[in-house]
Amino acid sequence: MLLDPLSFLPMYALVLIRTASVLFFSPIYSQAGLPLMIKIGLALVISFAIFPIISNSQPALPDNMINFVLMVFKELAVGFLIGYVATLAFAAFVMGGGLISSEMGLTMAELVDPLTGDRVSPIAQLLQIVALILFFSINGHHWLINALVLSYKTVPITGFIEVGFSMNKIMGLFNGLFVAAIKIAAPIMIVLGLTVVVSGFLARSTPEINIFLIIFPMKILVGFLLLAIMFPFITRAIQYLLDLLRKDIFSLVGGM
Repeated sequence: MLLDPLSFLPMYALVLIRTASVLFFSPIYSQAGLPLMIKIGLALVISFAIFPIISNSQPALPDNMINFVLMVFKELAVGFLIGYVATLAFAAFVMGGGLISSEMGLTMAELVDPLTGDRVSPIAQLLQIVALILFFSINGHHWLINALVLSYKTVPITGFIEVGFSMNKIMGLFNGLFVAAIKIAAPIMIVLGLTVVVSGFLARSTPEINIFLIIFPMKILVGFLLLAIMFPFITRAIQYLLDLLRKDIFSLVGGM
């Protein structure tokens, strides 16, 4: 006897909501340039693919409409937490690139970020594009799907989120965001700062030189030279941070 497909619709709707929430808040699928229909199609396909695995281990849904609405908001919260953790790592790259651009004097040279649609510095966008390429190369998009499936074991459809652990984890990741951004930008910022100090001594020794006509082009030139020299080390740092991101995502999901 075939089961009524309509009986699976409420549970599939909840699975779709959590899946769509993860995708829409993640750094890859939340790109402003990605058409909405593609985002919806990805959410439908992924939720349809994982639904047979999840539905067999989930308890029955409540018949009360109020409880069902509360479960919808809970599914949104779970998906938001998973996707937002991944977004925080990319925010560190944007912040680090912004610090480098600010020290180089490229604050006004902003470009439109394809991920968020906001205006960011060119160095920040460069680091973010490199991070995206590395993210795909190490199958980071598979991490999000695996974390999504794992979340149904730690937080079933009728279960609840461990709010205290999740908030502590998010706050820890916020602290790590600033530390990672400073670590990425610190070497170039230190050398550029020394360039300013040397220019100050030069201005004191030869007052007839208009140092302001020299220091700004010099900082840009030195900044790009340092960026080219240190780019292999920066990419290794980004790859290391992405590996930490994988551990953080599964740690968050495992403790929900």
